[in-house]
Amino acid sequence: MTGLRKTAESPVELLVYYPALIYFDRYTVITTNTIQTILIAAAVMLVVSVILIPKPLCSIWVAFAICSVMIGVMGFMSLWGVSLDSISMINLVMCISFSINFMAHVSYSFVSSPKPDVKGVEALAHLGNPILQGASSTIIGVMVLSVSRSYIFRVFFKIVFLVIVLGVLHGLVFVPVFLTIFGACGKKH
Repeated sequence: MTGLRKTAESPVELLVYYPALIYFDRYTVITTNTIQTILIAAAVMLVVSVILIPKPLCSIWVAFAICSVMIGVMGFMSLWGVSLDSISMINLVMCISFSINFMAHVSYSFVSSPKPDVKGVEALAHLGNPILQGASSTIIGVMVLSVSRSYIFRVFFKIVFLVIVLGVLHGLVFVPVFLTIFGACGKKH
């Protein structure tokens, strides 16, 4: 597309139109727009989590986990045959809210735990089962989309499935481990 534009540059004003060029043009900017939109959404989620989670360091871990989930989803998208287009971009940005749901709750429960030695265990004891139930019900709810013939529904299922699985993995395994290892997120007693 950019090569055609360079070829069309001339001192004479030239207008090239072909209906399919509208669709080709979006592929020239989709990668940069996706990265920019995901980073903006992650920054907004960081600001919201800094406001709602009492310890800013815990909010930073949540933001790192969100970025890790999104990178994992994009990696598995390529393995699963989902190309980056406007449909997958919209689904990726929308699914950021799914991934923060697990991690922010675990992080807040970790921070607000009154028991300094077992914060991770207590956070998982309170939220492990509800997080697994929510993830399971979401996957069951979108499972019917996996057999659809529509490209939009199949892409939606694949991305939501990946975000839920990786979000639960990060929320129940990685975030509690990082918060426990780097104990600066707990209240001092």
